[in-house]
Amino acid sequence: MYCTQADMTERFGEQMVTQLTDRENLGVVDASVLDAAIADASAEIDMYLAGRYALPLSSIPLTLTRLACLLTRDVLATGSDVSDERWSKQADDARKLLREIAAGKVSLGVDALAQSPAGGDTAQMESGGRIWGRDDSQGYL
Repeated sequence: MYCTQADMTERFGEQMVTQLTDRENLGVVDASVLDAAIADASAEIDMYLAGRYALPLSSIPLTLTRLACLLTRDVLATGSDVSDERWSKQADDARKLLREIAAGKVSLGVDALAQSPAGGDTAQMESGGRIWGRDDSQGYL
């Protein structure tokens, strides 16, 4: 997932997130509705990134969190009375940026598939050979 409930609340406010998710009119954020919308937005982002980046990403760039929030809001607002034309424009702009990322015109700043580092995330040590030994052949003892 590229964003969380906390990201959505920080970006749009508790009241708006409640308006977008509260289908039972309880006056609180419906976490299951929000989680489903976040999953939909994340899957859409994955479609754009899959050909260029190894998924899942090891770290989520802030740009993707912002785009995920915009797309999640768009998913939640579609067909509701809370939607706004500005929101649709912002979601369209987010999708345009994702297309540019997919085309390689814009970089996320993380390793792409073709640039994956060789080896793992472990330290490697290499010996330069023995210096000390028990036999006289090396001349140290």
